[in-house]
Amino acid sequence: MASAKEPFAQSLLQLAHPDDPEEASRIYKEKVAHRPLDFRHTLPSSAGPPKDARARRRDERLKKKLAKSKSKPSNKPQPLSAREKRALGVYDIPKEAQKYAIYEPLNKLWLGYIQEILKGSFGANGTAGQAAAAKICAADFHGCELEVVRNRCPSRVGIKGIVIKDTKMTFVIITKKNQVKHVPKEYSVFKFVIPWPESTPTDQPAEPIVLELHGSNFMFRAAERMNKKFKAKAMDQL
Repeated sequence: MASAKEPFAQSLLQLAHPDDPEEASRIYKEKVAHRPLDFRHTLPSSAGPPKDARARRRDERLKKKLAKSKSKPSNKPQPLSAREKRALGVYDIPKEAQKYAIYEPLNKLWLGYIQEILKGSFGANGTAGQAAAAKICAADFHGCELEVVRNRCPSRVGIKGIVIKDTKMTFVIITKKNQVKHVPKEYSVFKFVIPWPESTPTDQPAEPIVLELHGSNFMFRAAERMNKKFKAKAMDQL
């Protein structure tokens, strides 16, 4: 214990240096004695300057709003999972919509759409260049009339109809017999025909443009293909 005359800090230094009281006295005189200590009264972190009536009313409104949002359940429905969508048949085509005649106007719209985006991409003899290939890869094929010309499954060769659904892995096609066919893109080659627009010059060939689509290099959703850069790949699977 420190004596009444001996400062408490000096007593602590003597306890720290019991064998050298002179060193304890020197440290006290040089580093502790006559050093001013700044004591400031600090407020709690939540406290602040006094608020006026307007600020208090705003805080009350925010507190009530927060309490109401916590007590009231959200009316926003949760999105369905993929399993729930399949169980509910969200993407299924109803029986009354499985008719080829319903989608013939869609095919006419698609022909006008593809002619517009491919305008100026073909040569005088109907040959397609790299620019035409890039535009076709990024195009939407809903409404296109496709025909399966090569496939590892012989029963799928010859399927022809209008695309009513373009998924990542399949083309859903409705045939003229009102049959819905799910054709996988993998290991499949599709053919589609684009007629020349009526406004083309007379030096263009009379035959329509016939193009082939390799499904194994086309396994992307329609929305994903718009910003994707395709590269030329060898097709050795068939």
